[in-house]
Amino acid sequence: MRLKNKTLTGVVQPLSYVDKMLRLQGFSRSAGDATPTYDVVMYDSASSSTYFLRIPTNFANTTTGKGELTVKLGHPYLEAKFYMNSASEEVFFIPKAVREAAEHKLAEIADYLSSPSAPS
Repeated sequence: MRLKNKTLTGVVQPLSYVDKMLRLQGFSRSAGDATPTYDVVMYDSASSSTYFLRIPTNFANTTTGKGELTVKLGHPYLEAKFYMNSASEEVFFIPKAVREAAEHKLAEIADYLSSPSAPS
């Protein structure tokens, strides 16, 4: 499920700053040396379900004054975590409380990352 967050999507910041900020918020980086995607696991105790909140990035065509790579944040999305032994292909509904928690987390991250210049 794609989440709408106009203040976060499209933000361009140095990779090191994005990486540090998202890790401080509990995200982990995937994709190795490729364009990074950041994931955080969200557990909903009411439904005993686990979800992934993902923020994809793309390398931007700009660098910082120090020659550091910059990344542009893509559209965040939320999805249910499925187990390999699940043969069911039913559509899973993501509870409103989980969606709202994800949106609040994204708003907090946007506050940090949308500043015109990231602190060193």
